[in-house]
Amino acid sequence: MRPAEAEQGYALLSAVAAIAVFAALALSVLGGVQGGIVQAHAEIERARADAAAEAGINLALQNLLIEDRAFRWSIDGRSRSLQFGDAVLQIRVEDQRGKIPLVALEEEQVGRMLELLGVSGDRLRVATDSLLDWLDDDDEPRGDGAELEFYAARGIHPRNGVPLSIDELAEVRGFDAALVERLGALLTLNFGQGSFEWRHADPIAIAVLSDGAEDAPEAIERARELAGQRVAIELGEADLTGRPLAIVVDAYMPGGGHARQSQIVELTGSAVRPYVIREAD
Repeated sequence: MRPAEAEQGYALLSAVAAIAVFAALALSVLGGVQGGIVQAHAEIERARADAAAEAGINLALQNLLIEDRAFRWSIDGRSRSLQFGDAVLQIRVEDQRGKIPLVALEEEQVGRMLELLGVSGDRLRVATDSLLDWLDDDDEPRGDGAELEFYAARGIHPRNGVPLSIDELAEVRGFDAALVERLGALLTLNFGQGSFEWRHADPIAIAVLSDGAEDAPEAIERARELAGQRVAIELGEADLTGRPLAIVVDAYMPGGGHARQSQIVELTGSAVRPYVIREAD
């Protein structure tokens, strides 16, 4: 090959290589743009779901403030499915007096509650003692419990008092997210004044406060109601003033977006300020 031809060949190879590099860069940029579009779409869907969930909270409040009991929403925890724009809302209102006040639990009731939730064996002993240690005000661990020494390596400081939320219990030795989610249906930090309302309670909560009797008449009746074997009470409560209520809203968007918002509110009976928020996620 003559020198001129060789130079032309090298030039052609360089051009092909350059084209390949630019093509790769273009594909990379295109992939980044497409990824950015997908991420932006997901963020938009989440924002729309958040807005829809917030609207669900306001909608529930409006229906709880209706004066006519026949039209006021009930507070027994049943889920209502509503359409809001193109979002599907699942809304439930939970009476906090239908839950167990965590701060009032006695030692034997803690173990009974965890056992009824399916915790057993060594884990039952560890979880029971560790929860009691988390709640008490000393640094001496029970036999199977945990205090500062156990949690220090995990960067956790035991509360030694009332938790800030039920979700905080996920940090307790022997607990996990699945167990804490189930405890959310049983426990409250906002019980308020008054007596336990079994008509709005989970059957396990009833059993815990009935000396572990899962066959207590109230627990059986409530279980049948929740299973649809008995018509649930439709008429709203006569007076909701001063009663802590949890409003939980799940918003589902057609594009796959989902958001959950929850608040614990207390109705005041005042037209100027009809409710106060006790807790919000």
